[in-house]
Amino acid sequence: MKKIKINKGFITQKSGKKLTIFDPEASIVYSFNETAAFIFERIKRDSTVGEIIEKVCKKYDVSKDKAQRDVSEFLNILVKNKIVTRLHNTHRIE
Repeated sequence: MKKIKINKGFITQKSGKKLTIFDPEASIVYSFNETAAFIFERIKRDSTVGEIIEKVCKKYDVSKDKAQRDVSEFLNILVKNKIVTRLHNTHRIE
C-alpha cells in the first residue's frame, strides 16, 4: 500500500476549515481549502493513499474517480513542493 510521509521543517496550521503550510526555508506560505485540509489530516494520521480516497468518497459523497483525481492532484502539489514524500510498496502487518 502506498503511504505518504510529511517532510520535516514545515509549519502547518489548520484555521477553521482551511490549511496553511509555511516553508520557512523558502519563506513561502501555501493556503489550501477544506478538502485539502481533510486529506492532509489523513496523511498526518498515517493513512494509505487508498484509505484517504475512501474517506474522501464518504465525507464528500463523491465517486471514487473524483476522489482519486482530487487526492492525486493535491498529493502532486505537496510532492512538487517537497512537503511530502511518497513511500512506495509499504506493506501493513495486521
